[in-house]
This record gives sequence, C-alpha cells and structure tokens, in this order.
Amino acid sequence: MRYILFILLILFVMAACSKSEIPTWDAKARANFYMANDTVLFLFAVQPEGTTEGLVSLRITMAGKLADTDRQVGIKDLGGSSFNSGSKYEIVSAIIPAGKKTGEVLVKVYKTDNLDVANDTLSFEIVASEDFEPGQPEYLHNSIIISNQWTKPLWWNSSAEGRLGYYSDKKLEIIYEVLGSEEVFENVDSWWGDEVSIAVYKLNRYCIDNNVKYHPDDENVIQFESGSN
Repeated sequence: MRYILFILLILFVMAACSKSEIPTWDAKARANFYMANDTVLFLFAVQPEGTTEGLVSLRITMAGKLADTDRQVGIKDLGGSSFNSGSKYEIVSAIIPAGKKTGEVLVKVYKTDNLDVANDTLSFEIVASEDFEPGQPEYLHNSIIISNQWTKPLWWNSSAEGRLGYYSDKKLEIIYEVLGSEEVFENVDSWWGDEVSIAVYKLNRYCIDNNVKYHPDDENVIQFESGSN
C-alpha cells in the first residue's frame, strides 16, 4: 500500500510540473526597444547636399522562442513636439527577422521648413501586436530628434567637455568633416582611451593644418581640449 501511494505521489508531482511548464513554453513572445528611453538624433545638416529624406533605425529586441518567419512588432506613433508642427515622417517597418532575437523599427523622416526654426522630437511606444506582447515597461519608449540645423548631441555632456571642450556647431561640423560621423564619441567607455585619443588628434591636426577659426580675425585656431570653446 505504501509503495502504491509513493507511485501515485510521483505521478501527481510529474503532472503538476507538466501543467506549470505549459504556459511558460507557450507564452507569447515579448518585444521592447533595445535601449531604455533612447533618443536618436538625425540631422539633415550632416547629410549630402540635396538630401530631402532619411531613414532612421531604432533597435528592438525580444524575449521568447525564435521563429522561422519575420514577425511584426506593434508600434504606436505618439507624435512630434506640440510646439513645432509641420514635420513629415512615417513608420516604414517594425520587424524581428526570422531566426533572430533583435530587429529594428525603421522610420522615414523628411526635410521640412519647420525644422529650420526648431528641432522636432518624434516619440514612439511598443504596443501589442499579433506576434508580440509589450516587454519590459521601462524599455517601451524611444524617440527621434530631427533637425535641419547643427544640434548639440546628447553625448556631449560634462564628461565630453572635459575632453573636447565646450560644444559649438562649428566643432560638430569639423567632426563630420574629419571623421564622417559622431560614432566614436557616442558610447565612450573612457574619454582618454586610444580610440578617442586618435580621433581627437585627427581633429586638432585638421584645425591646425587648415587654420580653422571661428572668425578670420581670431588669434587661435579651434582646438578640441578641456576648457576650449
């Protein structure tokens, strides 16, 4: 009798475990942005002359089982800045590709006259779709800043000032002229690391070799160093 009860107990435990595992295995996958409350800056000022539109990518990721087909992520357009109407943009796609855990939201933005006056911030939220539930709450919102003007990047904070000096539109223009992008400065581990040091050397060398100044009557060329304007 004791042996029979022992067998029944084992069967009961196995059945309970099986039932508890099924919801987890069959649970709907969840999607969210790769970075929490991230903001991507798109400047028409740094694009080739004549550019009237651009494609901006917001990275997304998912938790759950991989699939053998592309899956759509639900995206809600929260609009642009209330004080700067007139921007034109559209969500092109929001996909996690087949066999992948990461994908991207692609947003096409257009060069419009209102961006000559002020930047516009476009905001987006991940919502439920046929394929995904929303993921981590703090990772459901991302934004895009679009502008026709040179604009101070979000990464140019007090730490960046300690290496590159104070921000100016001219300095950002030089960065794009010499380096082609801001990429080396966007996710810096150390402002005194080798990669940043090489970039800073190139920037200062360019300014010296080309006698780059803010105004022709300035005494000194522009320099990327702590305390410089």
